[in-house]
Amino acid sequence: MERVEGKVAFITGGASGIGFGMAQAFGEAGMKLVIADVNAERRETAVGALSESGFACHGVDLDVRSATSWKAAADDAEARFGAVDILCNNAGVGQGRRTDGTRLLLEATDEELFRLVFDINVAGAFLGVRTMVPRIVARGAAGHIVNTGSMAGLIAPPGLATYSASKYAVTALSESLRAELAARNIGVSLLCPGGVQSSLDTTSAERRNEQLGSGFDREAGFLSNRPINPEMMEPVSVGRRVLRAIRDNDFYIFSHPEYAGLIEERYAAIRRDIGSSAQDGYVDPDWLLAASRNPAYSEDDRSAATAGLR
Repeated sequence: MERVEGKVAFITGGASGIGFGMAQAFGEAGMKLVIADVNAERRETAVGALSESGFACHGVDLDVRSATSWKAAADDAEARFGAVDILCNNAGVGQGRRTDGTRLLLEATDEELFRLVFDINVAGAFLGVRTMVPRIVARGAAGHIVNTGSMAGLIAPPGLATYSASKYAVTALSESLRAELAARNIGVSLLCPGGVQSSLDTTSAERRNEQLGSGFDREAGFLSNRPINPEMMEPVSVGRRVLRAIRDNDFYIFSHPEYAGLIEERYAAIRRDIGSSAQDGYVDPDWLLAASRNPAYSEDDRSAATAGLR
């Protein structure tokens, strides 16, 4: 989608962090912004700041876990700016950080917390796709979807199992979706950021305490408020990288290339343990291998899909 000026971008979790950084970058490019966030005060502050910068901006209430909320937010956005061109499934929640610095082992993870992380990070992205894709297709013009994954969706550090599992799910969802939508003139990108200046710890604590009980973080020994780390990357820099990816129809968006070695280490571990067949002489039939292939992984298929979006 080389021409983005005047396009409508719908950004979930758009009131802070990476979502707000996307909004700033998109506004600079002349796009119309829909800031979807569950926190009304934070949403209004973000919309005010973006509007003061001269950007066309509108805020909508959205609980990404609710199909009803998604429909209402999409209708609200369309009533204000017309059809949405770009969907950024960016809203997310963290699994929690312990105040004593120890890692949260999977065996010690509360079941309700595990389900909440998946409801927001995975089901939220699914519902966004299910709500917006038919509307983009019906419009008949090019569109784009950006799903915010994480480096934790490509590597899985110990003590981060729940969050990593949810982001691995977003990775798989995005990779399959890219192939599904290529022929319908809709690009799909997966954002895999590293460290970014963000209030994710604070906003995640808000959601955990809202949904799991006001004393959940205290009883679990979690941090409920963590200052934004100025050593991390500025969100608007990530937003500008996302903008470039939309224009170029990039499959993966790597804002932090220094993680390449860790990703390669994981793939090397996988390759190292691929040995001989469990049944001597057995090979899956060609039709099953062909059905298992994702054409989006091929450079030729990517080039063809990108050409169609220009």
